[in-house]
Amino acid sequence: MQLNEMWETHIKKSGADFVRFVDISSLPEDIVGDYTCAVLFGKALTREYLQAIKDGIKPARREFGNTERRMDALADRLSEKLTSEGYRSIAKLKFARLPHKTVARMAGFGFIGKNTLLVSEEYGCAAVLGKVLTTAPFISVHAQPKETQCGDCYICVDACPTKALTGSPWGITTRREEMLVRKLCIPCLMCAVSCPYTKKYMEGEAAS
Repeated sequence: MQLNEMWETHIKKSGADFVRFVDISSLPEDIVGDYTCAVLFGKALTREYLQAIKDGIKPARREFGNTERRMDALADRLSEKLTSEGYRSIAKLKFARLPHKTVARMAGFGFIGKNTLLVSEEYGCAAVLGKVLTTAPFISVHAQPKETQCGDCYICVDACPTKALTGSPWGITTRREEMLVRKLCIPCLMCAVSCPYTKKYMEGEAAS
């Protein structure tokens, strides 16, 4: 079995819904060192959980936070396993200099919406990501990053109960502060569940 297939199978059996092998060799050495590949993976939040948030119902469990912890723990385990097999690997970079969203864009997986979240065709804003940087010789890709597809849509901005979103579109030089007033943000996920792309996922119109 090819290295990619073997590890993708392992990662999905460990709880991820999707896996991408991303070529990061073009990134500055002071950020990625000599790691050449990022293994990006993630888990989609359930439609039931997202619908409860949209309906203003407190979900029975803290799915978002729990899923984040699961993906972080999976990244740690994958890093350890890859290292044990002779491939230098790391799950956490100092100072968070390479966000998951950046790697996801390089994978062609999605774009950054006006809510500052990653938006994908498959899951909208419902994907919780994890990643590992490695020297393992995976067959990796560096896709053309997707430009924002928000256009004149301001649904997520209007849905924000605290008006934390400014409505500014994302661009390669855009600072987070230009899009989001941090002190007003109360991570309620209303901007995520209101996104038309998330709505498609919730209605089962996108891949599950």
